[in-house]
Amino acid sequence: MITFHASAVLHVRDGYTGRSLSPSSLLCTLDGAAVRPLSKPEGYLLLLDLSPGPHHLVIRGHGFQEEWVDFQAGEATQELEVDMKPGADYPFRGTVTRLTLTVTEKKKPAFDRTLWLATGVHRELKIAQTRADAGALQFRLYCKGPSSAVSPGLYLLSDGGDSEIVLLRRLEEEMGTLAAPLRRNHSRGRPLLPAQRYHTGPDGRLTATFQTACTVELYAEERGLLASLPLEPGENHHTLSL
Repeated sequence: MITFHASAVLHVRDGYTGRSLSPSSLLCTLDGAAVRPLSKPEGYLLLLDLSPGPHHLVIRGHGFQEEWVDFQAGEATQELEVDMKPGADYPFRGTVTRLTLTVTEKKKPAFDRTLWLATGVHRELKIAQTRADAGALQFRLYCKGPSSAVSPGLYLLSDGGDSEIVLLRRLEEEMGTLAAPLRRNHSRGRPLLPAQRYHTGPDGRLTATFQTACTVELYAEERGLLASLPLEPGENHHTLSL
């Protein structure tokens, strides 16, 4: 019998609409070499039998910005969410809200910085118990609207200096289940905001597009919450100094 180990499972979505992307429309390189992952329905890519250690996966698709993700391969299967951001040829319908953010550090463009952008524009989702303790994989969540409409994926658990990114696997009967334990304690009412990972270019800029006007929370793993930016319909330009 021949067996294979799934080193990483990636769910690839259109970051603007939230829809899963067809794996056949994507081109991938792993550690600088072209690779064709196995594909499953609903936008899933599988990378098999990778050598233990760090890997760098780059994904390209027509109409999208290049996206990449760094991960560690080992005995456990890595579960990764990838949101492809609209590019120059993306087929928008109607007006959009666009943010161009210039990130600087010591008055110079901050290249290759990873920032998370989160917004609660779609629906209200928040902790519904007295406290969710560090180490917990499950806790009660209040959702304004049907819980079936809450998508699994990456969320910013917004809690001041204790904020963190979590991967929500599912929400069933008001009980949320995460892919990894909480790193910090959180009290009732702390919101979970859908979040996406962005990278700054050589000019220190990133571009994000939203369907409506909204307020965007900026977060960095090593720095915590950075800013809260209200966006108007149309073009928005902001500068962030690290």
